[in-house]
Amino acid sequence: MFHVLPAKVNASAIASASNTPVKTSADINVYITKNATGVFVNGASVTQADVAASNGVIHVINTVLMPPMGNIVEVAQANPNFSLLVAAVLRASQGSTNVAQVLAGAGPLTVFAPTNQAFINAGFANAAAIQAADPEVLKNILTYHVIAARVFSSDLTEGAKPATVNGATVSITLTGAPK
Repeated sequence: MFHVLPAKVNASAIASASNTPVKTSADINVYITKNATGVFVNGASVTQADVAASNGVIHVINTVLMPPMGNIVEVAQANPNFSLLVAAVLRASQGSTNVAQVLAGAGPLTVFAPTNQAFINAGFANAAAIQAADPEVLKNILTYHVIAARVFSSDLTEGAKPATVNGATVSITLTGAPK
């Protein structure tokens, strides 16, 4: 039901905009973007629009949409590839800012989440190394990876410089089209 809208919506009826919330039959929002590169649902590309059916219309997309399975912290905790990220969030939360609380908040937030290997490559060999780090240093690193907006990969544009939660900006460089 997360893939179903309770109304017939042809492609021509979709306004050009970014991340327009639309309630699904599962009573959970999906976010529709229509721009010069196409139509996207939660970042998934519509590859064929307006396939007629006797009781509505089908828009073919290139991936399965998965309903949200918790907040950012809960999703990271459930993925073993983010165990060092979770350790860093917990350690950073011992400083002046409760980073875990920020990431579990209402949002919307977008996190460029470093994997365990990314932490290792950055000099944090294991959870013990993260525990030995200054919480304020970790807070600055982690909040540099967070944008206070919902940004799907299909929303990223070459050369964009979105502001991060720590007040800095990141530079977006695309190799080919967003995925």
